[in-house]
Amino acid sequence: MADIPATNPTSRPTTSYNYVTRRLAEMMTERASWDKHWRDLIDNFSPRRGKFMTTDRNKGAKRNTLTNNTPLFARRVLVSGLMTGITSPARPWFRLSPPDPDMDEFGPVREWLDTVERLMYKVFTSSNLYKALPLIYEEAGVIGTSAMIMEDDFDNVVRFTNFTAGEYVIDIDGKLKVDTFGREYEMTVHQLISEFGYDNVSKTVQNLFDAGTYGSWIKVTHLIEPVTNMEFDDFKLDAKFKWRSIYYEPGRDGLGSQGKYLRIKGYEDFPILAPRWDAKAGDIYGFSPGMDALGDSRALQVQEREKGKAIAKMVAPPTTAPSALKNSNVSLLPGANNFSDDPNNVFRPIYQVNPRVNELSADIQLTEDRINRAFYVDLFLLISRQDDVRTATEINARQEEKLLQLGPVLEGMHDELLDPLIDNTFARLVRLSEAGWRDPDQIQMLPPPPDELMGSEIKVDYISVLAQAQKLVSTGAMERWVGFTGQVASMLPHVLDKINGDEVIERMADDLGVPNNLVVSDEEVQQKREAQAKAQAAATDAQNMRGIIDGAKELSGVDTTAGNVLGDLVGGLNQGA
Repeated sequence: MADIPATNPTSRPTTSYNYVTRRLAEMMTERASWDKHWRDLIDNFSPRRGKFMTTDRNKGAKRNTLTNNTPLFARRVLVSGLMTGITSPARPWFRLSPPDPDMDEFGPVREWLDTVERLMYKVFTSSNLYKALPLIYEEAGVIGTSAMIMEDDFDNVVRFTNFTAGEYVIDIDGKLKVDTFGREYEMTVHQLISEFGYDNVSKTVQNLFDAGTYGSWIKVTHLIEPVTNMEFDDFKLDAKFKWRSIYYEPGRDGLGSQGKYLRIKGYEDFPILAPRWDAKAGDIYGFSPGMDALGDSRALQVQEREKGKAIAKMVAPPTTAPSALKNSNVSLLPGANNFSDDPNNVFRPIYQVNPRVNELSADIQLTEDRINRAFYVDLFLLISRQDDVRTATEINARQEEKLLQLGPVLEGMHDELLDPLIDNTFARLVRLSEAGWRDPDQIQMLPPPPDELMGSEIKVDYISVLAQAQKLVSTGAMERWVGFTGQVASMLPHVLDKINGDEVIERMADDLGVPNNLVVSDEEVQQKREAQAKAQAAATDAQNMRGIIDGAKELSGVDTTAGNVLGDLVGGLNQGA
């Protein structure tokens, strides 16, 4: 990234300003039909998320008005399950491979890729990635769309900032990939000056700063879009930048005191990660489990309130009493004594209350179960929620069945979240290392790649818990096939020739996510086998030689002068000589 100063600081680029404001307005209009739906989803599943007004900040008022919190608990299980199952910080969840699988067995290539993997995991751990990802999964699961920006960081290589529903807009390209991002938000005068500098802010902000009014809030607009042929002089960037990032203050003097934008940046990679849970072809924003469960969440709150009313009527039913007691000191507290000479002066229920609470509770349980199913709670809590004892085979079969439901979700997260995350991080590490590859005195984040990988595109394999669970469907079939072949081989040994043992071991190791350094490369295997073959041949030769020597010793002690077969043989040999 690089800060690009305005090319003409003395004149206001009104043409480009009008374009940017119009572009954002178009995206805001496109998103407008989703806003009301998103508000309902947030109220029911994530009350503390969402910013639909620029002034919606630092507000501590109560926002959770749910009577039954099952929707919140279901959302929490979904987020925890995705975080642990896709990008757990406690275990490896991706692996780098060369484009040619045969190269993966080449020592220098595998060693370099392992080094890159370790460094990338270190970068992710030292950054705030593992704090940002749960919010991505939360908004994707609740409203169907989530977004965060990935920026360079001097201390930790990268840092991430989350956005929430209502404060941003996105757009997609011809391949239906998110490639444009915009937002309106507010910053204090102090934040504006420290972020963009005194000379770049508007005259209004300068005056507020000079007056010491540091806490005043100022609206800021931000747009990130592809660099296209439609360029303006103040948008000119280096040819290597494929995206531009524009910050400005909207309004009468929004282009700053010198007629320029707050900041114009160039990006070589799109810095926005905006995964969608499930998007219909052509749609910009996605659909979510929260949308599937919204009706049940609303119904659940009504059911819970009605059950509360029924129980309240049963515990403290409406009563009737003689009018003579209207001004009497009558107490309805538990255990209270009321005295009256008239036996008819008593309180009685107006009607017999029979709320049938069990039926109400059963209906509520059905609604809660539907919400839990929509958020995959039954998958992530599969074993702990079994009603009866199950065998390992039954549990595995049920797990495989449910994991198939998450297949499209995993593919979407891999494609729109993890692929760009890893690609962008790898590209940053390469850019930070290229100078060191040319000059050893410069900093090298990564060692120089082997010649075999020059010009090649590195492949990413996902080995998270959920990704491996998806692969276990095929692994189970392979395991059953090998086991069946072994049984047949007890009667027909020649069938073992149908098994490619080395390939089976490598495929199983890959599907199970076994670390590469635990699997011996083909080169080492070949060397070991050649050494073993040579040792075995030497042992056989030695054994044969010992047999010859022992035979010679036995022959040396035999009498060849007597009339026996050996003597005749020796004699014949002597005559022939």
